[in-house]
Amino acid sequence: MDNDCRRCPVRSVSLFGDLPDEVVFQLDNPSEHLNLPASHLLYREGAPASAAFTLKEGVIKLTRTAVNGRDQILRLLTQGDVLGAEGLMGHTYNHTATTLTPVQICRLPLPVLKQLQAAHPTLNHALLARWALALQQVENLALELGTKKASERLAAFLLYWYARNGHYPSMPLPLSRTETGELLGLTVETVSRFFADWKRRGYLSEKTGIIHLHDLTALKNLSGLENFDETAGH
Repeated sequence: MDNDCRRCPVRSVSLFGDLPDEVVFQLDNPSEHLNLPASHLLYREGAPASAAFTLKEGVIKLTRTAVNGRDQILRLLTQGDVLGAEGLMGHTYNHTATTLTPVQICRLPLPVLKQLQAAHPTLNHALLARWALALQQVENLALELGTKKASERLAAFLLYWYARNGHYPSMPLPLSRTETGELLGLTVETVSRFFADWKRRGYLSEKTGIIHLHDLTALKNLSGLENFDETAGH
């Protein structure tokens, strides 16, 4: 049987990206491929950790419950992102993972991942690199929330999402106005007001969960980002 992990289109950015072909070939399909609908609860914060996942297609949100009982969005995950691997460091998941769109995902049991860690140190390096990147993204978002005005936060997020989606001006944005506000620390009224204004100005448009950025220069000026290159990736 051909090894699905070996032929995976996102293998280069997955946990197995640093493993040699002969090692991946010997894994005998340890992961389970899943097709899940939108709004599916993948795992809940505090639940026993049993598996890590690689997102092959779609969008997933990671949330944690704040002291006031409300859910706070921590990150949005897209193709190639890994989630749940923090279970290797403890017994429970640190956050809740919910699909925002239909997704294709691979599930790898943590006992298998632990065996691979022991046998292949390069996998440890890959995990550490991913955790460091995730921490940097969370810290960058916290910095944006603490230093930018409301309009700058929203514009910067749209440019960040544009970059995460391969620099395509038409891209899925599966967040409601409320969820966007939760992510950026803004009220739903503020988010809705800016979206409406920017649509009138021709900066962007929306249709059935797809957002199209028409004027990247205007959004860059609104965002206060100094180093964003609107032509990158074209």
